[in-house]
Amino acid sequence: MAVKMWTKKETQSTIKQLRAAGYDVAKVNDMYKIRDENGEVWKQDGQDLFCALAGNGGYLVSWHDDLMS
Repeated sequence: MAVKMWTKKETQSTIKQLRAAGYDVAKVNDMYKIRDENGEVWKQDGQDLFCALAGNGGYLVSWHDDLMS
């Protein structure tokens, strides 16, 4: 699992690319997460596939290694 601070612009661009690739990225409890075909937060190996939380000066973003490899 990778975790980094991204700018708002980087985060928005990544979310846009994920959606273009067919992922359902939605705001769940003030965090952007990928949902599966049942509308549940998509997890792999017990981790959220993608999560972005707004913070001071950017977004704290985490993702499963398989997502962006």
